[in-house]
Amino acid sequence: MKYTVGDRIKYFRLCRGMSQEKLALKAGLNPAFLGHLERNMKSPTLTTLSKIVKALEISYGEFFDEEADVSDTESKMFYMDIIKRNIEHLSEEKLKTMADIVLKMIEFAE
Repeated sequence: MKYTVGDRIKYFRLCRGMSQEKLALKAGLNPAFLGHLERNMKSPTLTTLSKIVKALEISYGEFFDEEADVSDTESKMFYMDIIKRNIEHLSEEKLKTMADIVLKMIEFAE
């Protein structure tokens, strides 16, 4: 299946656990413009796309990989994978702190 550049930007941004504002800042872009790119209301120039790919810390090959299912940004597993990728490098002490925070957040949400 073919995915738009906007789909790909959103997918990799979410995979990196970044907000639109954080990615825009890192890429030197206006956050509203980045939102327009993700919603396919605008198309990036090659210069802009280069800034985004660099800010995402991925290669062009990864960005344009046809095998990546970039449509899966709504499933529970997608978000669990994001959490896992962002915490697996933490020390045991920091993991314990994160677990305590998550448990309190779940308790609060219920």
